[in-house]
Amino acid sequence: MSDSQNSQQRTYWQTALELPPDVFEAWRKPNRAINPVAIVATVDADGMPRTAPFGSVRAITPRLLRLATSRYHDTYRNLCRDGRVSVALVAPPDISVSVRGRARVSKEQMSAYEQGAIVDIDIEQVKNDMVRTLVIETAITVSPRAEFESWFDGVIGEVEDMQGKTA
Repeated sequence: MSDSQNSQQRTYWQTALELPPDVFEAWRKPNRAINPVAIVATVDADGMPRTAPFGSVRAITPRLLRLATSRYHDTYRNLCRDGRVSVALVAPPDISVSVRGRARVSKEQMSAYEQGAIVDIDIEQVKNDMVRTLVIETAITVSPRAEFESWFDGVIGEVEDMQGKTA
């Protein structure tokens, strides 16, 4: 049975309090593998929305996401000031979700990235945005430039090494 036939046979859901198993697996790539890019939405100081792509989002548990970010990034400043956050993921063949939650800094300074911090997102709601009549063929993925491979590996490794911790 093809992926599209499998996804048509799945029970359609609208909202959940935690990541369903297929979404959890899409965000829990082992061994520092690259995850699909997630779009993180925050609220600026003036109340306007701001989005940014992140390749470091990891599912720690079905109720917890974790990401690495620069402490100088607008997203980090917004999350520190106002912890409301929404994270969107689109991944083949049929994952399109929006996750609403509250963010908190779990590590103010990373070892692998002096300017970096690790942020935890406590999931409050997962919304299924997938249109049942379509199949997602590709995901946006990123990979580090050759000269940054070891740096990226260290950053993702630090996020993954914290996986047992739910600070």
